Amino acid sequence: MESPLKLSNKRTKYLDFLPTNPGIYRFLGSKKEVLYIGKAKDLRKRIKSYYAKTKSQSQKVRRLNSESVFLEITITSSELEALLLEQHLIKEEKPKYNVQFKDDKGYPWIKVSTKNSYPSATSFLGSRDSKDQYFGPFPSSFAVKNTLQIIQKVFKVRDCKDSFFKNRKRPCLQHEIGRCSAPCVNEISRRDYLKDVYQAMDLLNGKGNDLLEIFYLEMDSHSSNKSYEKAADYRNKISSLREIQRDQSIAGYSTDRDAISISLSRKIIKIGVTSVRGGWIVSHKNFSEKNVLLKEGLLDSFLASYYTSEATCPNTILVAGELNDRNTLEIVLSEFHKKKINIRTRFRNKDIGLMKICQSNTDLYIKRKKRSIKNLEDLFISLKEKLSLDEDINLIESYDISHLSGKNALAGQVTYNSRGKVKDLYKIYNISSKNSGNDIGSMQEVIERRFSKIKSPNIIPSLILIDGGHVHLKAVRKVLDRLKIEGINLIAISKGARRKGEMDTVHNEQGKKLNFQKKSSELLLLQEIRDETHRFSISKQRRKESKGVAKSSLDSIELVGAERKKALLRFFGSLDQIEKASLKDLMKVRGVGKRTADIIFRNLH
Repeated sequence: MESPLKLSNKRTKYLDFLPTNPGIYRFLGSKKEVLYIGKAKDLRKRIKSYYAKTKSQSQKVRRLNSESVFLEITITSSELEALLLEQHLIKEEKPKYNVQFKDDKGYPWIKVSTKNSYPSATSFLGSRDSKDQYFGPFPSSFAVKNTLQIIQKVFKVRDCKDSFFKNRKRPCLQHEIGRCSAPCVNEISRRDYLKDVYQAMDLLNGKGNDLLEIFYLEMDSHSSNKSYEKAADYRNKISSLREIQRDQSIAGYSTDRDAISISLSRKIIKIGVTSVRGGWIVSHKNFSEKNVLLKEGLLDSFLASYYTSEATCPNTILVAGELNDRNTLEIVLSEFHKKKINIRTRFRNKDIGLMKICQSNTDLYIKRKKRSIKNLEDLFISLKEKLSLDEDINLIESYDISHLSGKNALAGQVTYNSRGKVKDLYKIYNISSKNSGNDIGSMQEVIERRFSKIKSPNIIPSLILIDGGHVHLKAVRKVLDRLKIEGINLIAISKGARRKGEMDTVHNEQGKKLNFQKKSSELLLLQEIRDETHRFSISKQRRKESKGVAKSSLDSIELVGAERKKALLRFFGSLDQIEKASLKDLMKVRGVGKRTADIIFRNLH
């Protein structure tokens, strides 16, 4: 229609004049602004459905009806043409009520700093720079860490900061353990290093099988030329890549494919896209949209929008949900990408595993969102109810004992309130030698020291969390009773079988195991606090251990004071590296002359 139709009467019978052809329709507001764009196989039937008085009609549809003043339609020759036109207009005009699925930006990526002469491969979260290359997103930081370890093992690409890289005088520990080719000190030419970097990028792009063929050719070539050392390098790369493929590949896939999952949670729609390239999973993306106008045809719209925005599309797309018109979508995407696209809604046995992975990644995203929506204040309230406490929870204190074979024992104390971590109240307690190696005795010692000199009732926690079981709770309560400290509730959390988080058990003082649902928000909060306490205490314990070792070896050396010791440790990174250093290397340290270097060298050797 050349001019918009004014919707003066929205009763369905007054819309009988509308055509039954396929096409697109646009609801416009009072100022003829576009409110909503849709497509239809039958324009009359679809538009009349908006004004049918049914109980299932959503509030969003009712709001659209009340705001719509004009209607505009465009007849197309086919539903295929209508679908393409709809996607084009939605992207161009961004109507108020259309679904605009947003990619979750909170997931980590791998960044390859290609703008540098010697690129690094690192974990990245934030706004992406067009000068660098990014791979992902990955479902978790753990997945990124594992992938980076693969990159380092096979291709020996550096992961250090640029400031560290520029100031190196000798190879670091990563080189010594075979995880970096040490371009910082010219142990590898720039040409060869960049070759490794670009091959690592090929692996991240899912070209693992192509790389294997290249590695075999290189190995044979070097072997024929009697360059046996280089041939061995490629043999090791082949071995590592084969091992990775066994661990990470999706068995039986010789072609690329995407898996699409959808989850409906109250008012929010979540769609996940897991991509398999070169036989293994290279990325997972999540999209969400609140208050969707029409759930009918939602997956159709998403697929059309997503794959007409992407530069590439796999030959096979697996979709966990029913589509209104799968055949039309296949035609649209096949024509757009100039190749045959196959969309499956029924899966073979080997597809089921991939769909489960996709759904699991999307569920992880949902749980993350739920955690952010259900803030800590709400969690503190629900935790109080779950633990059947009489008083509100103001502070939670958590304790963890850390030691190495009974030596250098200490305890970490971590504090949370309804806003999160209270790092000003974090504390470390050195454990006396009489209790070193005795977890129960160590815990009692810490509680004694913590609560024997209370100055303000405001900093007494309402809940103490212990990493342990019922026996630990009895020991702590005994100390609190002796000190006449009241109003503190005690719980303990013990690790599950095979250290699986969902198998963790929460204990109360009565010796009962509390029934928390697996992966519930309350259990996840307690696990987070427990893990933060362990992280804090173990980091301090390791620092204490390294200081003790450094002291025993360096402090007895003539002319090595506090400043020189700092300079040595700063330059070499560890005592182990100092002991391996040559006399010439020691002289490179600022403040260490020939005489001092000679004394250090002789004492350490």
